[in-house]
Amino acid sequence: MVYRRFQRPLTGMDIGSSSLKIVQVQKDKKGWRLLAARTFPFQKDTLKLSLKTQNINDPQAFLETLGHALSSFERKVHRVGLSVPNEITKITIRRYASLPKSREEAEKMIAWMAKKSLPFPAEKTKISHVALNDEVGTGRKLLVAIGSYDVIREYELNLRELKVEPEVIRPAGINQFNFYCDRIPRTGVMAFLGLFRGYFNLFVCARGSILFYHGVKRGFSDIHFFQDVDMTISLFRNENPGHKIERLYFASQVGFGKTLEQGLRTMGEMSIGRMREEELIALDVSAVDGIEDGGLSSYASAIGAAQSLA
Repeated sequence: MVYRRFQRPLTGMDIGSSSLKIVQVQKDKKGWRLLAARTFPFQKDTLKLSLKTQNINDPQAFLETLGHALSSFERKVHRVGLSVPNEITKITIRRYASLPKSREEAEKMIAWMAKKSLPFPAEKTKISHVALNDEVGTGRKLLVAIGSYDVIREYELNLRELKVEPEVIRPAGINQFNFYCDRIPRTGVMAFLGLFRGYFNLFVCARGSILFYHGVKRGFSDIHFFQDVDMTISLFRNENPGHKIERLYFASQVGFGKTLEQGLRTMGEMSIGRMREEELIALDVSAVDGIEDGGLSSYASAIGAAQSLA
């Protein structure tokens, strides 16, 4: 208790198309603890998600929802990690022969080399990247998230109106993976499927290092959902003929866990594992009261955003 008393909570905010999820977490000697979790729906048409044009249709409604969310927490909001919708970023794995040592210059080079695939000018990009272990050992391999500076800046400026300055901004899918990745074995070839309302991500790791990533704008309610998952797994196999997925773990922020598991079990010889959030983070009594029907899994991106600050 003495240890926890002097640890300021970390706040994670997950902005989705229809709601805001916000959590506060703390790390103690036993691991991570969820102190509070809340969901706040946006008014209809508050946001219109887009990769290249500004998203916030109704700034007043957006700020009212965020202000109400922040005021609902007993503990003061200090450090904030932010999840932005998957749909407003482009995430890829890229290999570079070399990159400048300066992070700013490296990101300029990444933007310039990706300019042909971007729907906005290279000089208008905002980039986040993480170095990956490379089995080949030549050059540098990065997981890169690219977004429009104007789109992401719009979220930042609105948060600043409430005196909130996110220290880390990442796509929801990256933060979701961040929350679950410690439970993925560091041996063999393991996959992780993360599901959102209108989007899914597939990560494949070989001996603990990310080998493959692909995101698809397809939700579980779409008739072609399982077909697109199967095609994404086939894409991995075609690009990585020497690697066979041994086990696929999955997590959903929108429910449908049992049906999702049944569908995934029809896809090849790999085994299927469902992630158990209760094994990753302990819950305070006050946090349990705030968790709604979607369960703890619906807060995974918000928790991952907070954990990114540690």
